[in-house]
Amino acid sequence: MQEPSLIPVNLLTGFLGSGKTTLLNRWVHQTSMHNTLVVINEFGAIGLDHQLITHSDEQAVIEMSSGCLCCTLRGDLSRTLQQALEDLEAQDKSLPARVVIETTGLAEPTSLLQLLMTDHWLAHRFKLDSVVCCVDAANGLATLDAHPESQQQIAVADKLLMTKTDLASEESVSQLANRLAKLNPAAAQWQVINGELSPDLLVGAGLHGGDTKGFQVEQWLKAGSYAIHQADTHPGALTTPLNRSPLNTHPPGDSPHSDGINAFCFSVNELIEPDALEGWLDVLMSLMSDKMLRIKAIVHLTDREAPLALHGVQHIFHPPAPLPANSVGDRVSRFVFITQNVAPETVAELYNFFNSSKEVAQ
Repeated sequence: MQEPSLIPVNLLTGFLGSGKTTLLNRWVHQTSMHNTLVVINEFGAIGLDHQLITHSDEQAVIEMSSGCLCCTLRGDLSRTLQQALEDLEAQDKSLPARVVIETTGLAEPTSLLQLLMTDHWLAHRFKLDSVVCCVDAANGLATLDAHPESQQQIAVADKLLMTKTDLASEESVSQLANRLAKLNPAAAQWQVINGELSPDLLVGAGLHGGDTKGFQVEQWLKAGSYAIHQADTHPGALTTPLNRSPLNTHPPGDSPHSDGINAFCFSVNELIEPDALEGWLDVLMSLMSDKMLRIKAIVHLTDREAPLALHGVQHIFHPPAPLPANSVGDRVSRFVFITQNVAPETVAELYNFFNSSKEVAQ
């Protein structure tokens, strides 16, 4: 399991004009952001030059009057952060207590999430804390209709910030809030005007909760926020009872603007055979990896007394993280899926196929 000493990373995403820059401009003046490394796309875009104590084109890291540190993302996140830490060490400065990374407005955050999992250097120094997404309340509904990137940004987020709510009608804000809840039912929502929001509210969404000494399994998984689909693990049962085709990704009566995003929890009451789990996930990833936007799970296996935590983004999984046996209250395995155009029944049927095949083979 990752050590708490790893530096937590908060990913700030959101479509063009969603208010990320305004938010960062406010945040860098907050006391709690002291000794935070803010990684942005370019210095000019955030408009902080007048706040800089030191500023050199040759420096990867600059220091601001607030105590924050700042650097630009120079193509590759791993190279940028390596250079940043080397510069701090050369200046005899301590490592940052936190990293905030701002994505571009058109970026799909899954690529950065994958990099944090797969890059050896990053994985041994940093841990994902939260994905925070800004959504423009004045234009958010139109943006969601026109740009799939914005849907994915919202779907994989842990926290959602509705900005510019003072420029939108109450009805528009309410409609946007409802649509965000359909795209991402587990993410907390806040309304933000002119970036006025404490950064303290946006941290601590990771499996290891910030400054706490234990694991916050339920808060990380939030399984209760999703519609539950259960495995049918009786011998010979290859499918769950279906009320609609697996290709129909929207429940009856759902909004026509459901965006193809499905967020649901798949639960298994019985202990899972490791081979069945591996085969199921391998097939899911090989058939529909780009549609598996994010997966979180607490898994109970037949060969282990203690549960494992799984975290995947598309076809990439972080190494399973062993949890203490008493970190959850039961031995039900729960998988939270954030998918695009993948029905819950498809996931359930594939699991039941592998589980039933295992039983027949035995």
